[in-house]
Amino acid sequence: MLKKIHAWIELIKLGNITAIRKEINTFFRGNIIRVLQEEGFFSYLKTPRTVEEIAAHFQWTDINFLHELLEVLVEDRTLKEIVNESPKYQTNEPLDTSWVVPRIFDDAMKDLWINHAKFLPKRLSGLYLPFTGGFNLFNWDNILTNKIYEQIRRAAFAFSGALKYRGKFLDVGCGNGYGTAAIWSYYYKKGAFSSKSPKSSIEIIGMDVNQELLRIAKEEFPLHLKKHLTTKDIESALKLEATFPEFAEGSATAIPFDDETFDMVYASQVLHWTDPHTAIKEMLRVTKKGGLIFGTQNFYPQANKFNNLHFKVVQGAHGFFHKKELVQWALEEGAKKVEFATPISLFVIKK
Repeated sequence: MLKKIHAWIELIKLGNITAIRKEINTFFRGNIIRVLQEEGFFSYLKTPRTVEEIAAHFQWTDINFLHELLEVLVEDRTLKEIVNESPKYQTNEPLDTSWVVPRIFDDAMKDLWINHAKFLPKRLSGLYLPFTGGFNLFNWDNILTNKIYEQIRRAAFAFSGALKYRGKFLDVGCGNGYGTAAIWSYYYKKGAFSSKSPKSSIEIIGMDVNQELLRIAKEEFPLHLKKHLTTKDIESALKLEATFPEFAEGSATAIPFDDETFDMVYASQVLHWTDPHTAIKEMLRVTKKGGLIFGTQNFYPQANKFNNLHFKVVQGAHGFFHKKELVQWALEEGAKKVEFATPISLFVIKK
């Protein structure tokens, strides 16, 4: 219980969590509604239409994804479903086009998700948006420095008790390494590194599938570190270069390390971008017995389905899932225990 309280303390530093969540949900919903409105989708559905008619009219070829979109809109009551021999869909009036930029979003985060929403019609036509395509690389580089990631990361460490552990640490989906620098700084402040012992008691490896983000992680680690340490600390920290993280290319579903390599494996907001079942299997495989897998992940039913549509324009993205699924996958692969804390679901898997 004490660990959950400490995790909550970190999260509430973001502000009113309930209000922030409402703003985020309104933003993601509004993104999708506005894009569909610009496509003439709702005007076309003023007359009831079948799935086949919708697909043919807009030349959308991914029927399964179209069904998923329609289900979300019906659940939202933006559309009404007329059930008969051949179900039809019709726009509900008046159409709610509410949209707001959440107070914790910066311009990069706002632009990234707007770009994802704008790609929705192409995704329905069978195309996929590259994860860091175009300006999204620059957006991700900026987004990962956002305060929301810092606070949910701190909450995850508070809930897991990971700072008491020592050994090999894997940061799955490290991106541009900004968060990996934060993790190094946490252990530095706990005295985990020593200039007299270059190998240290903590060995951190950041892993990501994206080569461009890894390049940034390798080149800019000292700069990132300066964002997490005081001017007083940074001079002595930079002398510990031998203890700085390594960065390796690898997928969460095919981790390029031997069985039982790591004492701790961390994954924050990663699982919905990949096949989560395979990722959990892989993370447990590379974790030592008695080790820890922890991180953050949004789960249904609290997770927003309009947000989920933004993820699924990227190829390979599974999207959100339920806590019970994570528990099942983890126990099937040999985990001893799975724990959660809310509202931004923090999880701990013990092997």
